Amino acid sequence: MLRKKVFWLVLVLLVLVSAGGAYAYYDTVYLPAQPQEEAAPVQTAVVRVGDITVSATGAGTVIPAEEIALGFATGGRLTELLVGVGSKVAAGDVLARVDETSAQESLANAQIQLQQALYNTDPTASEAGVSLSDITVEQARLDLESTQAALEDLQNWTPDEDAVALAEANLQAAQASYYAASSQDAASTSNVTIAQIDLESAQRDLQAAQENYDAAWTVDRDWETYYNDPICDPGEQEPCTGQTWKQRIENDRSSTASALQRAQDNLAIAQATYDSTAAGVNYSSSTNAHSSVVSAEQALAAAKEGPTQDELDAAELAVRKAELAYQQALINQEAEGLSLEQAKIDVTAAENTLSDTELIAPMDGTVMDVSANVGENVGSTTFVTLADLSQAMLEVYLDETDLAMVGLDYEVDVVFDALPDETFTGKVVQVDPALVSDSGITAVRVIVQLDDFSKPQTLPVGMNATVDVIGGRAQNALLVPVEALREISTDQYAVFVMENGAPKLRMVEVGIMDFTYAEIKSGLEAGEEVTTGIIETQ
Repeated sequence: MLRKKVFWLVLVLLVLVSAGGAYAYYDTVYLPAQPQEEAAPVQTAVVRVGDITVSATGAGTVIPAEEIALGFATGGRLTELLVGVGSKVAAGDVLARVDETSAQESLANAQIQLQQALYNTDPTASEAGVSLSDITVEQARLDLESTQAALEDLQNWTPDEDAVALAEANLQAAQASYYAASSQDAASTSNVTIAQIDLESAQRDLQAAQENYDAAWTVDRDWETYYNDPICDPGEQEPCTGQTWKQRIENDRSSTASALQRAQDNLAIAQATYDSTAAGVNYSSSTNAHSSVVSAEQALAAAKEGPTQDELDAAELAVRKAELAYQQALINQEAEGLSLEQAKIDVTAAENTLSDTELIAPMDGTVMDVSANVGENVGSTTFVTLADLSQAMLEVYLDETDLAMVGLDYEVDVVFDALPDETFTGKVVQVDPALVSDSGITAVRVIVQLDDFSKPQTLPVGMNATVDVIGGRAQNALLVPVEALREISTDQYAVFVMENGAPKLRMVEVGIMDFTYAEIKSGLEAGEEVTTGIIETQ
């Protein structure tokens, strides 16, 4: 610390010596060597006592101390509206109501579900004195005992002669039925085969008739229809007798067309006969009869041999399933208890939903906005805006270059545009940690709380004001014009003091300053005269 003090003392002495030397050089050497011109007069100012205030000025707008957007938890048709814009309400007041029909139905359904859950779990809820879950558990227990008994019967099985004899008789009857059905199926198969042969023959006849028809009606023979000379047999001398060429082609075409039509008719008859015969064949009787034989053989084998391993496995599986069903019934009984608790919760939720059909004020305040009328449907979005206007607050924006002038609890002076003749006071209660940017302009946002606002009315939200945030204030301070200061280094200043008509450099301690005056904390006394350059100051 001592070294730092010595450093600054040496620095000041060097500055003073340099300044003195510079001035001596300027006065004794430089000036005499210059052409003699009339020098501009050096202006001075007297150190005076006064007040100085440093502030940052911004635009402010009145905002609520707190603003809440209220809406119904669920939408509905607005049936009652108990407030309007400007209404003053207290916490707990009912602001509006929506149709509660649906909420009442939901509550009734929830109460029914609760009663059903009680029937399932609480024996005292019914006149029978037993719950449904108890019945289910008992039924599962009985099923388990039944399957266990069936398994024991299979495991302890012995042949029954009467059952064996009955099974043999059933097998003989099934075999006889099968033989009869097989004979009938064989006859049906033969008829189908014959019909299929006739169908295939008719198809071939049709193909041949089509070929003859195509040969007779080919365009290559159209010339014969124009040739009326008789056809001569080989070796016969003209004039010969018999058909003409035209007569022969006409006869050929007529006969082939008739033959084609008959072949088509015969094929249609053969196809219909085949379809009818095939449709009349029913193999299900022999199939069913064969199934009966197999079943009778299995029954006889079972009567003689007893249960198979598969049957024993199936019985054991049935017992296992019954055991699991019994365990499941017990678990379900516990789950029914949880369902009862859930039903109670659902009833509570339905009651809350019913209560949500009323919009309740959560705080004291003033209604700022109502966005619907009675009879309209309202959703779960904002419906009523409630604000606390008991404490006057302002939202203020300052230039970011004034950030150093703003801090919590800084005093403010406020002049409203609507009340230009009055100045109100307050303090900064919030400085946003992030700058606000709008239209390329960056600003500091602060919240200001006014002191007591002694007016019968509250300040309207949105009212504009000019706000000065007081960064520093000094009263009865020594003041000099800022033009008198000479910055030697960062935050180190000096002034030229007129002593015996000549300016002398003197180090001073500067406090706050504005664009016009600077506070001098030490180095000067009131009444002393300082130079301000060639600029005249007031």
